Amino acid sequence: DSATNLLAPALEGLAKFAHLINFDTVRDVLTVLKGLMKNVDTMPLDASLNCVLTAFQTLQGPGRELQIDQKEYVSPLYSQLPRLISEGPESTNTELALKCLYYAFIKRKEYSTIRVAAFAKQLSTVAMHAPSYTSAPLLAFLRQLIHRYPSASQLLENEEDVVTQGTYAPDADDPEYTNPFATSAWELGSLKFHINPAVVHHAVGAASSRMLQLPAEEPTKIRSQVVRNSKELHIAQKISNKRHPLAEGGKSNKRDKRRRIRFITPRETQEHHLLPYR
Repeated sequence: DSATNLLAPALEGLAKFAHLINFDTVRDVLTVLKGLMKNVDTMPLDASLNCVLTAFQTLQGPGRELQIDQKEYVSPLYSQLPRLISEGPESTNTELALKCLYYAFIKRKEYSTIRVAAFAKQLSTVAMHAPSYTSAPLLAFLRQLIHRYPSASQLLENEEDVVTQGTYAPDADDPEYTNPFATSAWELGSLKFHINPAVVHHAVGAASSRMLQLPAEEPTKIRSQVVRNSKELHIAQKISNKRHPLAEGGKSNKRDKRRRIRFITPRETQEHHLLPYR
C-alpha cells in the first residue's frame, strides 16, 4: 500500500520534469510506464492518469524522435474516463484527465477517426452521468475535439440517417473496437435540459459544432468556476427582461389605447371528481 501511495506523486514529479529526461533513458522510462499501464484499472485514478500524462509528455519531449505508436498510451486513457463520474469537487483528477486529453488529441494529431469518435462518444456518456463540475469541462473539451476533428461530427447525426454495420460496443477496452459510428451522441440532447446552465451551454455548443471561445471558455477555467458555484450552492440563471403583457405602466403609444386584455374562457367540463367511487 505504501508503494501504491507513493506512485502517484512520483509519476507527477516525473511528468513535471519529463522534458529534462536524457534521450538514452527515454526507452527505459517508456518501458516501465507501459508495464504500469497494464494494471491501470487496479491503480488509484490519480496514479493512472499521471502515468498516461508522463508517457505523453515524454513522447512529445525528448522522445519525439522515436518512432513509437502512441496507441498503447491512448487506450488506457479511454478506460479511465468513466471513473471520473464518482469524483468530488475537491479532487484534481478531472484536471489531470483534461490535461491528458489535451496532449492526446490537441497537442498531437490523431489519425484514427474511429479512435477520435470513440473518445467523443465516451466523453458525452461520462458527462451524462457525472456531476455538473465534471460534466461542463468535459463537454467544453468535446467542443474542442469536434472542431479539431470534423469527422467526429458524424455522431451528431440521426442514427437512422447513418449507414453502418454492426452495433456500438461501449464495454470494449480498446476504442478501435467500439464501432462508435454505429450510434450517435444522443446524450447531448438530454443534457440540453440540465439544471446547470454551464452544462446546457456546452451541450448545445457541442451539438451545434460551435467553436469554443478561448481562453474564456478553457475547460479548466470552467471547472474551477462550476466548482466554486457548487460550494456556494449557486446556480446562475438568466433573467428575462420581457415585459408581461398584462403589466401596467410603461411608455404609452397609440397601440396601447387599442390594446384589450383577453382572458381564456374555461371549457365546460362535467364534475367527474364529485361522483362517488364505484
